[in-house]
Amino acid sequence: MVVNNKFISYIESRVQSNNELYGRFHIGSFSKGQGLTLANTLRRTLLSEIPALLITKVEIEDVYHEFDSSEAIQENILDVLLNFKNLKLKLLHSKLTDQIFSKHKYTGYINYPGPGIITANDIHFPENVVPVDNTHYLATCSNTGIFTAKLAIEFKDPNNLIKLGSLNSSTNELLIHSVPKPVKQVNYTIQKLSNFPDQEYISLEIWTDGSIDPQTTLTYILKKLTTKFFQFANLSDKLQTPFVPDDLTKIN
Repeated sequence: MVVNNKFISYIESRVQSNNELYGRFHIGSFSKGQGLTLANTLRRTLLSEIPALLITKVEIEDVYHEFDSSEAIQENILDVLLNFKNLKLKLLHSKLTDQIFSKHKYTGYINYPGPGIITANDIHFPENVVPVDNTHYLATCSNTGIFTAKLAIEFKDPNNLIKLGSLNSSTNELLIHSVPKPVKQVNYTIQKLSNFPDQEYISLEIWTDGSIDPQTTLTYILKKLTTKFFQFANLSDKLQTPFVPDDLTKIN
């Protein structure tokens, strides 16, 4: 798409191994030197500011802390929590916005009679939540046991984290410390426009873990950065007198 000599082009997309997603984009045009400034900002924010749909709490029948055990499964509870932590989930038919953090909370259930191997495919999810990998291993159920668990699922901001295994004292819920990092890698190069040697564009590559597509991450970050800078622009219009924060007056 091109507007006023500005463009964003979706050049290439493909599915990588382990269900990871790859996308390549061209963004321009910029005066010489401007592309690097924006490209570096995009890379840093894509790697650190994208939320993710995570399992944040697990309530397992007859389990009261992360060092407890369950007769229904072979693994210890801490290992099972780590398996839940590493499970990648995605939300169908919904755009990624800041409002999604509070509005989208879900509950999943497991009721697995042994014997057998419990995978992500054995979780009963809401209809618009799905695992990236249905075969993701969770635990091995014993011959006579029934593994029962309740899962709290929600979008989490990278700056709002909790510790793995921390117990919610009001219930038997075990809190899972998961760092939202759906974007695995970002690369960029600065290219010259062939017809305009004084102009340049960014060739941007994004790899995700499969829980979100690269185009959605780029759209989200561009809107977030625009909103953030616009807030400061509005503030600057209202400045009337010089302002020095108290901490700066103590320097020297």
